[in-house]
Amino acid sequence: MAHEIKLETVTNKAAQLNALLFTISGEFTGKPITDNLIELAHELSDSVACWLIEENAQRKES
Repeated sequence: MAHEIKLETVTNKAAQLNALLFTISGEFTGKPITDNLIELAHELSDSVACWLIEENAQRKES
């Protein structure tokens, strides 16, 4: 059984994640492990955001 998630929903969740990461990075900086985890999360969310932008562009073209 295939499950499809709406692109708009994923876009909203990615924006919420980025906002959360921004807030966390402002509150909990200074500890190396925390900084590394926040940086890793940013890197992961950036790739999702890039995919969403590409997917949105392809859907608009079709």
